[in-house]
Amino acid sequence: MRTDAVRLFADAWKLMTGRLPAPQYEESNALVSCFCDVPSFFFNVWIPLDPATTPETLQAVVAAGAARARAAAHPVGGLLREDWLPANWQELVAQQGYAPAVPMTAMEAEDLAPPRRPQPAELDIRRVVDDSGARDIAVLNADAYGMPREMFGALSNMALWRADSLGFVGYVGDRPVSATGVFPAANTVYVALVATAPDAQGKGYAEAVMRYAVREGQKLMGVKRTTLHATDAGRPIYTAMGYASGARMVLLAPAH
Repeated sequence: MRTDAVRLFADAWKLMTGRLPAPQYEESNALVSCFCDVPSFFFNVWIPLDPATTPETLQAVVAAGAARARAAAHPVGGLLREDWLPANWQELVAQQGYAPAVPMTAMEAEDLAPPRRPQPAELDIRRVVDDSGARDIAVLNADAYGMPREMFGALSNMALWRADSLGFVGYVGDRPVSATGVFPAANTVYVALVATAPDAQGKGYAEAVMRYAVREGQKLMGVKRTTLHATDAGRPIYTAMGYASGARMVLLAPAH
């Protein structure tokens, strides 16, 4: 993978949290923290930029992240790159009050593979241009990840969708079924907020909306390379679309 997977995450989260209420960004001592006034650890994260390959180094890094977290208004998570960690890293982060929550894989592509099937005829893909569309992306993400909708409430307006970023929602009739956002990060089209309603999965909606979003993002941003951080559930879809896998990472959640 050509793109630095950790820096990519840090850049993308700096951009997104910087558009949410009360953003706080800090980068010092090889540690990035991106906090905002959103009640979800997903949007409040500290990120080490260097390997922590010994138990002592990892404990120091997590302690530094936890120290910054104490100043945040909401629960804070952490992002670790697994091949930068000692073998017993899960035990060590547990001692610091964190637990693995979301495994993910950095992925990128220059050219997407041809679609495996035509875009579903019933799917109408619309760009987010008002609070109603933004709210649809927020609700789809909350429902897809099994989280309370209020945790994504701050996304239910046009704050994220400035001129350099695009959100798209796929509708069947008037019902939102799938969504994707694209953002400029690390000189790539960064794909995020990919979500499909649980009862609408397996119908090709996610791939169709994502392909559309990537094409529009490439035109807007003037770059071809596209990147993302895939959950384990989404990774097979992205692989079939032509994305190559890079570093394995894990989003930590506060254990209490």
